[in-house]
Amino acid sequence: MKVRNAFGNTYSGTMGREITAVERDGTNFDRTWVMPYDPKTPKQMRQRKRFADAHDAWIALPQEKRNEYNERARNMKMTGYNLFVKEYVARMRYT
Repeated sequence: MKVRNAFGNTYSGTMGREITAVERDGTNFDRTWVMPYDPKTPKQMRQRKRFADAHDAWIALPQEKRNEYNERARNMKMTGYNLFVKEYVARMRYT
């Protein structure tokens, strides 16, 4: 997302851990940068591991299967990778 400041300059992202460009509900604005909260709870770490495992499983997936996911995902307006990760993580949550 790009933001235009009062001087007409456009930028996006975070500038020096001071200010960051944000988009919410289609409106662009600046806000003070905030250090992300990362509690590293056991539950959160398990979920992160599921995502990492899903990524590794996608990499190991044969191209033919990747193509199938890409085709299925096209109707959902997402990538095959995102669909695969979504389904993989959902399956792993209950195992």
